[in-house]
Amino acid sequence: MKLFSHNDLDGKSCGIVAMLALGEEQVETFYCSHENINRRVADFISDETHKKRTVYITDIAVNDEVASELQSQFEEGRDVQLIDHHVTAKHFNDYQWGWVTSEQPDGKLTSATSMLYQHFVEKGLLKDEGALKEYVELVRQYDTWEWFANENEQAKRLNDLFYLLPPGEFEKNMMERLKTEAHFSFTDTEETILALEEESKKAYISKKQRQMVEVWDHEYETGKERYRIGIVHAESHHSELGNELNRENPHLDLIVILNIGGKRAGFRTIYDEVDVSKYAAQFGGGGHPKASGCTMSPAAFQRFVVPAFENQPRKRDARDNEYNLKENEAGTYYSNHVREKIFIYRADDASWSIHYQGKTLHETFATYHLAENYCKRHYNCWLMNDEKYLDFLASSLHLSAEEIQDNYHSIMRKISLF
Repeated sequence: MKLFSHNDLDGKSCGIVAMLALGEEQVETFYCSHENINRRVADFISDETHKKRTVYITDIAVNDEVASELQSQFEEGRDVQLIDHHVTAKHFNDYQWGWVTSEQPDGKLTSATSMLYQHFVEKGLLKDEGALKEYVELVRQYDTWEWFANENEQAKRLNDLFYLLPPGEFEKNMMERLKTEAHFSFTDTEETILALEEESKKAYISKKQRQMVEVWDHEYETGKERYRIGIVHAESHHSELGNELNRENPHLDLIVILNIGGKRAGFRTIYDEVDVSKYAAQFGGGGHPKASGCTMSPAAFQRFVVPAFENQPRKRDARDNEYNLKENEAGTYYSNHVREKIFIYRADDASWSIHYQGKTLHETFATYHLAENYCKRHYNCWLMNDEKYLDFLASSLHLSAEEIQDNYHSIMRKISLF
């Protein structure tokens, strides 16, 4: 068998599953990107010396021209199978040799690895048990991002290890334990590697948070408001970076991760109502609803790279404040690059209000969190640190900063900022 598959964890795990099902000597793998899959498949099936060999394509799709040639060879008796789980490939279900589905009968999302595993189990070539079954489930949860909802860190760590080890070493290590072990686990050496990587990753994400620019996407909207997007340049840890940046900045609809060297753009979101596969389709890309990407076309360059250089990153909220604290009913102080003054305060028992540049907005919010999201979304602001906050109070109340610090709670009980 000749197996063409994607070059990520899900795609390469298809190779592992196929070799365990058929034997390593019976499977030749070719891991591809979206840029070279069509050429590589076309070159192989046009070579007369390979005419009788079975062709499997997993976790990636070919264009209409290559699909037409595959259909012709299928009609002539060639064994062809395409297995994918991306919604953008559903038209392959029109072919007898195509199987594309994004959801299992039990409602769980699919991955190419889980589908190929099921395919070989049904053929009697694999048993639905042991370490392999657990490994396949980890791959499925990571690729569909179910690991995040399930808090399954093992799935994320498996993907980390995939990129940390040389490709051949990862495949070799997995093959050995999946053949013999009753349960899947990491070795002590792998645990050490993953622990070191986790610390490095935390520092990297923190640095990228300080570099991210936030802008409105004036060309794409769903519903009543345009998307608010975060844009950051990064060459590694795209999935974890996008996920963490969106969690740290819930006022953003999606995160755009640019890799200028690789001429790629990745899109990540944590929201069900935001489909980044549709977003990526604007630029000829695609993927999953919560994780997609595209090549850096001129349109994408103008849409993301230019704004990233023209705007300043929003500062992070002040840490370790003692006075200017969130959910302070008397008022919490925010500022931005143009030194606008924004306050969030308790309007009544059921709502919070925003005071912006001397005026109170008509709209109120059921929670402090919603009010803060609105402010960060529309005013690009951050929680001010105590030093500037106390200076502001001193100026407003005609007191010294020392007097306010010494009598802060009694002063805040007696007066209202508004």
